[in-house]
Amino acid sequence: MRMLTYQRMHFAAADLHELVSDVERYPNFIGPITGMRVTDRRENNGCDILQAQARVRYKFVSESFTTRVSSDAVKRVIEVEFVSGPFRKLENRWQFHDLSDGSTLVEMSIEAVFKNPVLQVLLDKNRDRAAVSLVERFRAEAERRYQKTGDPTHPLTEEIDAIRQ
Repeated sequence: MRMLTYQRMHFAAADLHELVSDVERYPNFIGPITGMRVTDRRENNGCDILQAQARVRYKFVSESFTTRVSSDAVKRVIEVEFVSGPFRKLENRWQFHDLSDGSTLVEMSIEAVFKNPVLQVLLDKNRDRAAVSLVERFRAEAERRYQKTGDPTHPLTEEIDAIRQ
């Protein structure tokens, strides 16, 4: 099952794209990720493409997996594809939409299916909370790294609704 979330963040879209692209620093601010190693990095048609091995620990479970990450700074899109590990399927996509007040609408979707049915049950029970928690960890790291932008009192409901359609 694919999970999709939209979050308005008061940081520049380019800064948020840079933050999510910086996979090697994930262990510094995403608790369950205990290690991250980029094994290949190249550029293709203006996109940075890398392969990364992650080590993750959650409660009693410890796993390693490899993903391919494609990052397009111009379109402000990051796509993550499963390469190897405990998943049957893993797809993750981030898109950063500039809003008129200088803030950003972050669109994040993730679909993960484990090969192991016990791990799948654990994921299914915590899916929504885990996705929101992940985005919030990025928000907290953005607060440490970047200057805030936008006007939090300015409602952008119509603009955000147009993007979401």
